[in-house]
Amino acid sequence: MSDENNIPPNQEDYDEDNDYVIEEEDLAEPEGEPAEVIFENGKGYAASEDADKLSQQGFYGTRIEGNRLELEPVELLHLIERKRVTVKTSSGNSVGSDYIVSELLEEDPDLWVSYLVFRDLRSRGYAVRKGFGRGIGFRVYARGDRPGAANAKELVYVLKEGVPISLGDLDLVTQTAVSSRKSLVFALVDQNGEVNFYKVAQSTLRNRSGDE
Repeated sequence: MSDENNIPPNQEDYDEDNDYVIEEEDLAEPEGEPAEVIFENGKGYAASEDADKLSQQGFYGTRIEGNRLELEPVELLHLIERKRVTVKTSSGNSVGSDYIVSELLEEDPDLWVSYLVFRDLRSRGYAVRKGFGRGIGFRVYARGDRPGAANAKELVYVLKEGVPISLGDLDLVTQTAVSSRKSLVFALVDQNGEVNFYKVAQSTLRNRSGDE
């Protein structure tokens, strides 16, 4: 049912130049001082002033009480890599990516794999948000659409090379995409950390008499 990379059939290579691509993210060094973020309870939190700065730099985080910005771990790792934030614990200790990954590793052993996919999508110019369970890692938005003001166009399911997806999980994520009227994309991360994307198409099997 699957090929040598454990990817199901009926798929086509992900086209990074299709209509869903937004303008490529600005990869230049940011001007001014980086924003300050507190890492606690597995997420990053920026105060109101720094929250505005990060939001203006491109679709990061979710606004919460007090106009603060709540950042998912992959967003936080990305902002650290791009030198747009400095991170401290609630006790005031400065920390980096290694600390955050080690703190969350037991709860989310695939955090780094998910981050590689998130970083690749952002580098291609996509606006990206966390998925909503059922194996869906991320939601990806169309050209010009802003998260919160529009719905995502694609759902991304993250796979690791050598770890197959079961037929039950495949059916579940396919049905999830169909019911939400979104395209389904598999992101396959190989052992070298390279990411490849595959669009998944649903098909109906029929026997020779034409019955499903």
